[in-house]
Amino acid sequence: MNSTIRNLAALALLAPALLLAQGAPSQAKDGRNSAAILGGLAGLAVGAAIADSANRNRDIYGAPPPPAYRPPAPFSPAGGVICYPEQRACYNNGGAYNGNWTWRVYGR
Repeated sequence: MNSTIRNLAALALLAPALLLAQGAPSQAKDGRNSAAILGGLAGLAVGAAIADSANRNRDIYGAPPPPAYRPPAPFSPAGGVICYPEQRACYNNGGAYNGNWTWRVYGR
């Protein structure tokens, strides 16, 4: 809503300048006056944009969340055995649970 009001205000300021720029050539001396008016309005618009950007709320989202926990990658304590720290279990290469290696690596 705020930006709509600002856009309408900018249009209200710019409209008379455009009407003056389209005036008869005898009113403006070589177009210098209309160029000065348009330059002033352009400078006003740039200044308003800079002032508006300084007032934006930068604390909308808050602090980022902490990094997610990732357990260590699977490892192989011996040939033919793979241990998964996330499950705290070891398996043979065929996929069967290996209780002996699970007990050796992770305990009870």
